[in-house]
Amino acid sequence: MRFILYSEKTVTQCLTAINARMHVKGTASRPTLDGWVEKNGAFSISMSAPVIGKFTRRTVLKAKVERENGITTIRGSVPHGVSREGQAIIFVALAIVAVIIITEGNALFGFLLIPFAAYLYIPLHGDHLNSALLIDEVQKTLKAKPKPPKKTTGETKPAASKSVTRSAGAATRATTTRSTTTRAATAKATSAPKLPTAAKPPAAQRILPAPKQAGFDDEFPPQEDDE
Repeated sequence: MRFILYSEKTVTQCLTAINARMHVKGTASRPTLDGWVEKNGAFSISMSAPVIGKFTRRTVLKAKVERENGITTIRGSVPHGVSREGQAIIFVALAIVAVIIITEGNALFGFLLIPFAAYLYIPLHGDHLNSALLIDEVQKTLKAKPKPPKKTTGETKPAASKSVTRSAGAATRATTTRSTTTRAATAKATSAPKLPTAAKPPAAQRILPAPKQAGFDDEFPPQEDDE
């Protein structure tokens, strides 16, 4: 029988819990478990229980712990055996076959079905009881359930909306503060008395070039000698 369980523990926590459970001594309410654990998430647990008299049946459960979509998943298989109703149907069918074989003259083969039915009863009934106990131990040890846990999407959305609202409120307050500061600065600048305008300095006067002084040659030009 294959099964799927879901746990809120991590893969490491599940393997640690399984390993610790195998070291616990069995009691009347909890059986002794044997098995092994691997680092890749695979593990196996087994138990033995009496079925009829001194005959016992050992059942082995194998599974693997994996992380899928943020959820720890335990996938495994265990021999399920057959319920009492199913066993009754099987034994009645074997009895009918044995009677038919004996009536046809093969009494030896017919009588051989009787011990075969008794031998078949041990694994069918033993696995049916042990498999239920093994799966129950996995559920208790790993706090696993057949249904996946509900995702807390509804809880994260309000938190996100609250953070957005707080950010929007902070931005609004900052904008209001800035506008208030700007208005106050504008009002202060408007109410401040105007200072008298300083007189502009006169434009620089144009400096005229100094008049050219007449030289000696200009005042007394040379005269030509008359011949």
